Amino acid sequence: MNRTRAHVVFVLIILLCSALPLSAEEAGLVIRSPLFGPQVKASTSVENLEVQSFSAQLGLLAQPPVYNEEQRLLSAVSNGSYPVTPGDAFRLVYLDGMKSVTVDLQVDESSNVAIPGLGSIDGKGKTFAQVRKAIYDMVRTYYSYSNPQLVFIRTGSFMVSVVGEVVGTRVVPAWGLTRLSEVLQNATPYASTRNVRIRHADGSEEAFDLYKALREGVLEQDPLLRSGDVITLDRCEKLVMLSGRVYEQGSYQLLKSDRLEDLLTTYGGGLLSSADVQNIRIQRYNPESGAWYVQYVNLLEQPDYALSHLDQVIVDAQQPTLQTVTVEGAVSSSEVYDSLSTTALVGYPSGRIFYQYYPGESMKQMLTSLASRFLTVSDLEGAYLLRSGKKIPLNIQRILYGEDENQSMQLETGDTLLIPFTQRLVTVSGGVVRPGVFAYVPDKTVNYYLSLAGGLSDDAAYPTDIKIQGPDGKTLALEENIPPETTIAVAKETLARDIAPTVAIIGLVSSILGIIATVVNIILDSKSL
Repeated sequence: MNRTRAHVVFVLIILLCSALPLSAEEAGLVIRSPLFGPQVKASTSVENLEVQSFSAQLGLLAQPPVYNEEQRLLSAVSNGSYPVTPGDAFRLVYLDGMKSVTVDLQVDESSNVAIPGLGSIDGKGKTFAQVRKAIYDMVRTYYSYSNPQLVFIRTGSFMVSVVGEVVGTRVVPAWGLTRLSEVLQNATPYASTRNVRIRHADGSEEAFDLYKALREGVLEQDPLLRSGDVITLDRCEKLVMLSGRVYEQGSYQLLKSDRLEDLLTTYGGGLLSSADVQNIRIQRYNPESGAWYVQYVNLLEQPDYALSHLDQVIVDAQQPTLQTVTVEGAVSSSEVYDSLSTTALVGYPSGRIFYQYYPGESMKQMLTSLASRFLTVSDLEGAYLLRSGKKIPLNIQRILYGEDENQSMQLETGDTLLIPFTQRLVTVSGGVVRPGVFAYVPDKTVNYYLSLAGGLSDDAAYPTDIKIQGPDGKTLALEENIPPETTIAVAKETLARDIAPTVAIIGLVSSILGIIATVVNIILDSKSL
């Protein structure tokens, strides 16, 4: 018994220790009161951050996957965009009167497909599906009822050259579905990922951004290669290392227009809640002196700070303090969240700021420091403060720009200031394709919001049953304009859903009874023998 109790206690301790770091990572922006003054930090220590490899910068595999001939063939046939490649082999079967004709075809170095006795098809820049149709049309021109069939029997291959910022110039084998990113394993860490040039056999040249392709999903920036391509990798122009309290540490190649805030939010994925945003450490190399030096940048004051090639950016942890006020709701904390998140796409996302206040600091002093963080949809007149379980209404507008009795209220540890949104919403639920919350638009009927939700889903009840409940709880008619804070519920068809479990249960019970009856009959038969 004592051993069991000890095991239970041990498990509870592990769960508690696991939960503590999770709560510590709660998303929020930490801002220190300006009353503390500038924080002087020693700038003598320099961390040694290593540059990631070219593959690691793009999230590539160390070695690309290798496909055998059967896998290539299946991929080529199933991929509608497979380009006809020199060396591809097809088998053409058609009827010449009552006689069956079988011909093996091959794509030559000019991407032409010659059909004996009929002519040739130019396959340059065409997919397998397009060439197959052209071959069928040619055969039917000469043999009306030939019923032609084309079978893909072997994929071709070719060589591409990779030159420039590489560990030795290489000639790399490729085939019709080889993409640009698959042949760059010999690139150095300083090769550009943002401007990879391809010179084609016809003399034309294109440039591609592999970071957009592999990190942002723009597949057009990672094209299929063609026979005779020469790939040139230039040296990167602005390579920056990022470390510390960010979601995605690593080496990033920035565009000329990218600044410090872009590095932290777009490339680094945002800051963790304990990040010291007012003291971003930047280690910069001075080629004249041959030494590194350190400086600190306040992200809140200098979000457009320009970075240089080979800068090392380190986001240190904020010094802990017990004197903190939480500000939540309609405030901007864009440095710590992804601008493409689900919440961000539905109007303005809710923000959270942990404000480290100076002893004796007043409410007006804090609000003045955070004034630039308020949004156009912040309800400054409807804000309230939670203190020791009590709700204290605050008119932030009057505190900042007029006279209010709460101006001199001193901040206390544990205070939470909540700022509501003025943005009005309409909720759509039930039998629709995309149920959710949508921004209110004046003078719109229920059909407008149903279209925003993607229309009725397959499981919507028929005939359609729509219930519209206004903000006051009263039911509205279908033809009425929808007011803000309305709830629209589309009934779902529940008959099939309710019957299905019942039928399944009946079938299961019947099967069990049948098994029992069979067993009983076997027992009775054995006794009668």
